Amino acid sequence: MERVIIYKSQKKALIITVSSFVVALAGYWLLQQEGKEVIGWCLTIVWILMLLLGVGTFLDRKPKIILTGRGITETTSIREEIEWDAILQVDEFFYRGQHFIRLLVDRNYKPELLVPTWFYRFDRMYAQQGVKALFIRVSLLDMGPMRLAGIIRRMMKSENRQEVLESI
Repeated sequence: MERVIIYKSQKKALIITVSSFVVALAGYWLLQQEGKEVIGWCLTIVWILMLLLGVGTFLDRKPKIILTGRGITETTSIREEIEWDAILQVDEFFYRGQHFIRLLVDRNYKPELLVPTWFYRFDRMYAQQGVKALFIRVSLLDMGPMRLAGIIRRMMKSENRQEVLESI
């Protein structure tokens, strides 16, 4: 196996879709109650958004993260391969309700790749340290953030990266 491809999770998409119908039932029930129409309509709107998110995630079969022997490619925002030797540190964190993987790379590494993120405070903090942080959202992926961060750490330290890829 020369690469590992990580997709959006169909299991999580199914959970979102099924739970959206529970929200729809609650919204319908509240619409029948006098004086609770506003909450009922709010739940109806939430139901529509959850249904769109669930079905869209379920049908999305594009690869999101590709791990190879040379590096990691995140296909939604970074879109270029980041070599394993360029990654200084990796960790996972939870910020504003979503799981992320943070990759710290040297500021001089592929400057066209290192565009500012929407974590402006973090960008300023890391600029003082001479590194650039790349954030990869992993909330709806097949693989959890802790497992993915562990694989990335093993790939960074390993001399024979193909063996690590085959063990996944």
